[in-house]
Amino acid sequence: MIDKYTPTKLNEIIGQDVNKILEWLENPRKKALLIHGPGGIGKTSAVYALAKEKKFEILEMNSSDFRKRDQIKNIIGIASQQQSLFGNKKLILIDEVDGISGRSDYGGLAELSKVIEKTKHPIILTGNEISGSKFNTLRRKVELLEFKSVDYLEIFTLLKKICEEEKIKYDEGDLKNLARKNGGDVRASLLDLERSIFEKKLNLEGDDREYKEKIEESLLRVFKSKDVNILKESFSNLNENLDEIFMWVDENLSKEYDNESLIKAYDKLSKADVYKGRILRRQYWRFLVYQSALMNVGIGLSKETKKVGFVDYKRPSRILKMWIAKQRNTKRRNIAEKFASKTHISKKKAYQELPVLVNFLKSEKVSKELELDDGEVNWLMERK
Repeated sequence: MIDKYTPTKLNEIIGQDVNKILEWLENPRKKALLIHGPGGIGKTSAVYALAKEKKFEILEMNSSDFRKRDQIKNIIGIASQQQSLFGNKKLILIDEVDGISGRSDYGGLAELSKVIEKTKHPIILTGNEISGSKFNTLRRKVELLEFKSVDYLEIFTLLKKICEEEKIKYDEGDLKNLARKNGGDVRASLLDLERSIFEKKLNLEGDDREYKEKIEESLLRVFKSKDVNILKESFSNLNENLDEIFMWVDENLSKEYDNESLIKAYDKLSKADVYKGRILRRQYWRFLVYQSALMNVGIGLSKETKKVGFVDYKRPSRILKMWIAKQRNTKRRNIAEKFASKTHISKKKAYQELPVLVNFLKSEKVSKELELDDGEVNWLMERK
């Protein structure tokens, strides 16, 4: 339902002054626009609607994946200078910019400001909370546009329209309560309506629930849809990186596809893996968009017909355990490298001695000195 009613034009975004996006694009005072406000109110959807309406090729990058100075310089910086392979107009979307922290991602925000100064393409950033002092320089480099929580009556009007178009019986009082309970979050309200239709009752419990899209829902879009626009956005709201999504797709592909469709789908998945290898070996980060496209559009269009009925998607087992173990080992290695840098010992020595240093490193003063991020601090706290 979310896919079907995803806005394809700016005027379909409810509750926001989207004309200011067009004003910035047509007559920009600064090279980047930062749209900020609570989650689920249409920030990212507005950017995709703009790209579709104005025929831009959109390149989305999530700041939670590219937060450190070198990553921003080598990935976002290069993308901001390169032309589209097909000669189309390019729009760069940097989602969740508030995911870049001041201490643990030192230099990230400063580098992003430099990228904005030199970019050859329009850049739109989105974020929930950008009022902190660490964003002072970035705020001066961009035009700001605030998106606010949507009035529940506007959400109610949207829900009512959907019910009428889908020929769903509804009670206006229940729909208003459904719209009201999510605090202006359009996306959460649509999800609740979809779940309520499936369960044949409105779910009116819970007032301040944070929305996190499940990976199973994204897989459902890839495996069941053949609409290119839906497929392209299948993974856009996930917190998981492409490596983990790759394992989910690989684990569940044979449950949805068979025969020739399965062969075609695995061909696309293997090519996505080839691009991943080129990215790692040659640092060709512009290939990320092709890796993602092969995993969603490529696999989605490989099927002849979609499989009818419910499929229970399985979490990747052995491969995922190996990946998680590697991630945990990565945290230990990162901590050791930071400790080695501060104490002027070898990285190998720091890695070997780390288990006996755990209690010392747990100190808040020490962790700040080493500039450990939240994941690394949590790793230490889990050690006895």
